[in-house]
Amino acid sequence: MKLIGKCLQLGLVFSILNWASLVYGFEQTLQFTQQELQQKLQTLTPIEKQTLLANIVLTDAKLELLEATNELAVTAFLDIDGLGGLHGNGSVTVQGGLRYEAKEGAFYLDHAKLTDLSIEQLSPSVISQIKPVVQDLLVQRLQAEPIYRLDKNDFRQSLLQASLKTIEVQQQSLWVTLGF
Repeated sequence: MKLIGKCLQLGLVFSILNWASLVYGFEQTLQFTQQELQQKLQTLTPIEKQTLLANIVLTDAKLELLEATNELAVTAFLDIDGLGGLHGNGSVTVQGGLRYEAKEGAFYLDHAKLTDLSIEQLSPSVISQIKPVVQDLLVQRLQAEPIYRLDKNDFRQSLLQASLKTIEVQQQSLWVTLGF
C-alpha cells in the first residue's frame, strides 16, 4: 500500500513537471486579417450622439492596418444635423495603437487620436466647434469596446491569456504573440 501511494505521488510530481515544461516558454502567434477585424468593427456601428446643438451619427466604419506605424486607423461616414437647419456629411478618421487587457483576454484601440475630419456644407469655424465632440464620440466608443477577445473555450488561448509579448502589423494582418 505504501509503495502504491509513493508511486502515485511520484506520478503526480512527474505529471506536474511535464505540464510545467510544456507551459513554460510556450508562446503562440495569432494572426488577425484586416477583413476579420473589419467584421468585428461593423458590430460597433452606428454610433450616435445627441447634444444640445446637434445630432451626430457615425456609420460604415472602415478599418485600415498601418504597417509603418504599427497602428490601426478607423474611418467612418459622418452625418450631422444641428439647430437652425444645420446639416452636413463627410468622414472622420481616428488612429491609434492596441492595448491588451490580460484579465479579459481582449484587445482595445489605445491612444486614439482624430487625424482627419471633413464635413461638406459646413464652414471651417463650425467644423472646429464640432471636432471635439466627434473626437470624444468616436474615440470613447472605440476604446471601450474590444477589437478582439480571446476564445475562452480554446485551451491554448486560455493558457496564453496571461502575457502579451508583441503586437505587429505586417502584410495587411495583425500579428499578436502571447505566451509565458
